[in-house]
Amino acid sequence: LAQVWLARVGPPPWLGRCCPEEASGGVAAYMWLGPLFLDGLIMCSDFCTCGTFISLALNLVKNKNGAGISLQSLCTVVCARILHINSHFLKLHYIPAMVPWLLYPLMDVVNASTGCLLLGTFVTRYSSTYDKDKDNFGIHIFEKLDLLPKSSSVFKTTAIAASFLYACITVLALLWYFVRRSNHSFLVSYFCCFYEVMGAVALIPQLWMFQKDKKVSPLLANFVVLTALNRFCTLVFWIAYPRVYIWRYPDNRGIQMASETMNILILSDFLFYWARSKIRGDKEIILGDPDV
Repeated sequence: LAQVWLARVGPPPWLGRCCPEEASGGVAAYMWLGPLFLDGLIMCSDFCTCGTFISLALNLVKNKNGAGISLQSLCTVVCARILHINSHFLKLHYIPAMVPWLLYPLMDVVNASTGCLLLGTFVTRYSSTYDKDKDNFGIHIFEKLDLLPKSSSVFKTTAIAASFLYACITVLALLWYFVRRSNHSFLVSYFCCFYEVMGAVALIPQLWMFQKDKKVSPLLANFVVLTALNRFCTLVFWIAYPRVYIWRYPDNRGIQMASETMNILILSDFLFYWARSKIRGDKEIILGDPDV
């Protein structure tokens, strides 16, 4: 198979000038390692997602309170993981070439289940320590329009604030639908757009909350850093895909790369302060100029 591939498309550029036997062996390794690399990137992104939930759980156990965690972001991330499971039923998920396929849906179920368990624990056991006043992204719109009830429970106020976030997701997903090309039906295409936009804006309430405290614990910071690493793995996947499968070019590759790049840029401000704090040896992540 490697010899046929070599005869039809030639050796990969990295093989350089070598004899046919060496080129054939190099192509065989290339054909094996390349798909394994792509499979590993997707699996690594799933492990990063699992790591975000584990990091939040460790933060709850260590501090014994829910301070600093955005319920809006947590709900949105968990909902995104639940939606992601549907990609297997709709045959939208990446099909691995080397890694057993069963590991991918299994990992997605583990991530969704872990997220639901974490969300349920947060609501039932740590609601009294939840920073409702700081997790107020979007609430100012309702205050200016005088639509906020005078007296409401913690979770009702959060739900009202989250309605603004989900309204934005719904509208942005529709706009994204007209940019993102697809051969699927409108409902399937809109589902993909809704999921992608939800994943892009999920951490905005959390970042909003961080800006109020100006100091973030390492475990909470890992929530953002591991999410960024998840995006990076996906971006590298799309960059490397045509290098591995030279005879294929997936639809929307450019759009997907632009989407993942935008996702990383959304988190880039926090990542800068995270890296700076790590270099300085700070015990916490300090946002902004600490001297001001």
